[in-house]
Amino acid sequence: MSNIQSSCAYCGVGCGVTVSLNTGSYKTGLPAAEAQKSVDELFGDQAHPANKGQLCAKGERLLESLVQPNTLRYPKLKSGKPTSWDSALSTIAETFTQTIAEHGPDSVAFYLSGQLLTEDYYVANKLAKGFIGTANVDTNSRLCMSSAVSGHMRAFGEDVVPGCYEDFELADVIVLVGANSAWTHPVLFQRMIKAREQRGTKIVVIDPAKTATSSQADLHLQITPGVDYKLFNGLLQFIADNDATDSNYVEAHTQGFDELLAHLSKDKLSYDIDSLATELGLTSSELIYFYQLFIGSDKVMTASCQGVNQTLSGTDTTNAMINCHLALGHIGQPGSGFFSLTGQPNAMGGREVGGLATQLACHMGFSDPERELLADFWQVNNTKSVIATEKGLTAVELFDAMTEGKIKAVWVMGTNPLVSLPNTAKIKQAFDTCPFVVVSDITQDAATAKEADILLPALGWSEKCGTVTNSERMITRQRGFIPAKGEAKADWWALAEVGKLMGFESAFEFSNSAAVFKEFAQLSKTVKARFPEKQFDLTGMSELTDAQYDALLPTQWPISTPSQLGQSNQRVFQTGTFSTASNKAQFIATNDNQSTEIVSKHQVKLNSGRSRDQWHTMTRTGHIASLRASIPEPFIAIHPVKLQELNLSEGDLINFNDSNKHASARVITDDNQAPEIAFMPMHWSSQFSIGLGVNQALSSAYDPVSKQPAFKCQTVSISKVETALQGVILGEHDPAFKGACWNVQHTLSTGECYHIAFADAEQGFAFQSTAYSLKWTVSLISQQLIHVQCNINKGLLVSLKLLSKTQVEVALEPLHLLIGKEVDTGLMQQLHQLIRAGNSPLICACTGVTEAKIQDAMLQKLDNMVFSKRSSEVNAAINQDDFDTALNETQSALGCGKQCGSCHSEVVQCASDIWLIGLEDMGLETAALSNQDTDGKQKQRKSTQEEVA
Repeated sequence: MSNIQSSCAYCGVGCGVTVSLNTGSYKTGLPAAEAQKSVDELFGDQAHPANKGQLCAKGERLLESLVQPNTLRYPKLKSGKPTSWDSALSTIAETFTQTIAEHGPDSVAFYLSGQLLTEDYYVANKLAKGFIGTANVDTNSRLCMSSAVSGHMRAFGEDVVPGCYEDFELADVIVLVGANSAWTHPVLFQRMIKAREQRGTKIVVIDPAKTATSSQADLHLQITPGVDYKLFNGLLQFIADNDATDSNYVEAHTQGFDELLAHLSKDKLSYDIDSLATELGLTSSELIYFYQLFIGSDKVMTASCQGVNQTLSGTDTTNAMINCHLALGHIGQPGSGFFSLTGQPNAMGGREVGGLATQLACHMGFSDPERELLADFWQVNNTKSVIATEKGLTAVELFDAMTEGKIKAVWVMGTNPLVSLPNTAKIKQAFDTCPFVVVSDITQDAATAKEADILLPALGWSEKCGTVTNSERMITRQRGFIPAKGEAKADWWALAEVGKLMGFESAFEFSNSAAVFKEFAQLSKTVKARFPEKQFDLTGMSELTDAQYDALLPTQWPISTPSQLGQSNQRVFQTGTFSTASNKAQFIATNDNQSTEIVSKHQVKLNSGRSRDQWHTMTRTGHIASLRASIPEPFIAIHPVKLQELNLSEGDLINFNDSNKHASARVITDDNQAPEIAFMPMHWSSQFSIGLGVNQALSSAYDPVSKQPAFKCQTVSISKVETALQGVILGEHDPAFKGACWNVQHTLSTGECYHIAFADAEQGFAFQSTAYSLKWTVSLISQQLIHVQCNINKGLLVSLKLLSKTQVEVALEPLHLLIGKEVDTGLMQQLHQLIRAGNSPLICACTGVTEAKIQDAMLQKLDNMVFSKRSSEVNAAINQDDFDTALNETQSALGCGKQCGSCHSEVVQCASDIWLIGLEDMGLETAALSNQDTDGKQKQRKSTQEEVA
């Protein structure tokens, strides 16, 4: 038995994982199938500073992601025909060379991913910006982090996150802005919750919607969408008006404070409290309480995520938040400052090597001295190449240029832009127009992979070796532990081979990933020596041997000496010296970018974002049954008031802008959304659904500074898709789904099923119907009619179709177990029982606990408590302590909400709802169930939990 330490493949928290191997390991050269059997288990790395042994539901199921349904094992051509690596690489090199000769270096582009390792990123940027001579190299980090990057650079002079995760444990107040951290960064959020338990930290959530995070907050400011920057502009004015400014710090270490206050006054971007509160959608008392809490606390951490970044004012909002912390002298101080929560495992590493089109490596820009340094280091002057002279095209611009025919060749690596970028139709047009498309991926099922002229098999998370950098600047080694599948290769290797074939042999002679990292660290040392004001520094890693690289512990930069290897909890800018020309931080004035667009009765402001248990476009998580169980179909969540206005009901199917006859999402009623706001997960695509996903409805509008697309609060039209029949099919199915207007693949633990719907009843009944099909109708107590069709082959059930006029609610896992069994009276009886039993939603993905299990347990606890109190002749009133006891015992018994914690709010919600129903059914009085904190200020909870109180 041996253990390998690596890093998680998902969010920017950058959790460490330990993989336990049985006899036979990566180095033994076992076949992939056998090597995979040698993996015993995976668990959180107790010694890793980021997670200290904790993992979320996705992280706990990393091993389940290894067996992809359609793994890409060999290079392929557009026709689907396999080809050799030699042929593929030669074609790429020749086509790129010819394209550059005919149309110039800017006719070639690369689109990269936060899923790549730092070493992959480095070689891609060296090839493109150093030797091809184009800065048309962007990354999907543009879609999630570039507004934070721009905010950092404007304020600090460099893209640096000043603080570390420990600051959340030291803070008196944590302010989460546009961040549903309980779902998106659950392990870090649990550290915040523990800080509250241990030292009384206040958690404030600023979000237009009630979320799993806001339900656990001490204060939820449910502000009007798109006005966050005004909230913080008002706070800055409040700081100044109440003499809370750290005048000595502002004078010694910043510039532009007085000018900013004058700008706010002149442009009326700060108001009196009552006027501002009205514009923000808050009460004056809420606003004053928040402002006083902020300036009255010694240590305040403000963290933001996509709710800020993915807006038209993302950069300005970031700077508005940073302005407040600069005024208080908070930047770089323990427990204080601004923190950008990163979305991907190596978005930070990509930024360090110049992964964005607006940067060069090691946090350099495109000034002549910076370009000259890079040219000398890479010895570009020894070739006919020239370092890229100016910023390149960002993501939206790059694909626009493909559509316009300006980009003639593109290489997409580790990402799925046909699904993840806004304006799906235009992205499809871009791929159709571009003469030469190369895609590197681990699966051939991704929508973008199907657009490739050459499709290259990349190493997956469990196979590749390199480094990643998380949100707190922690560099972690990612270590492979199973052999590559088929002929899959490292991305850095493929890029280097193309570089050599294009005539740059000496620049790309890397023997392994350690050699790539060492060159990167040596470049950092050179940059730091020439530009000492820059904070990014890997000097202490510049002489690592291969053995030291292999054994590297998680290490937080800056690292100036080898003695700092393994360090954590480091902060930047503590002395007040910044990376700007003046070495002073800059106060940045913001612009009024609030949308004045009026939402008609057929429209909503649409937000997209993550679901709790899924990742990006589901190519890694969509085939894992336990992660699909909680949300099996694409949905759109709409407030009940808006539903009435739209003339929609729970369970209806809709599409956007009358875009097609197929449905895009199923409606769910959600009073956690603001009345005119709707929410739809970003994960769905044609790989899993006949609908094209949420981005088909969104325009390519972006923040004018960062050029990050605005995925939040876009006005879209919604139309109901009329259906005659809808339901589910299990077992054998016709992959064409002729006549269906709704078709969603759903992975089960023993196979898969499909959720289906038909606009025409005859087509629905005829779907997969044969002369030998058994058909009948079941009438439920609710009066719903379920039309059943069984297809039988040699006496065995091979296909089961259930249809109804409305949504069919059944437990799919036990139904699927009937497939392949002999059709007899016993099976028919079991089938009828399952149809009549209905279904219970999954609440906890870690333990598989459903809503019904929590309800049953809570009602049993309530019965026992009432019986006990009546038997002992004590006051039978049920109080808050009784509820808390019942909830704690239920969670302890079932395990729900006690694992990664991301479902805690849903568990409490479910328990609260059934507790109230149970009390009403028993006709009991309730003794002051309260959600009051120790100061008497009412906590903000979900609406159903407020009813309990």
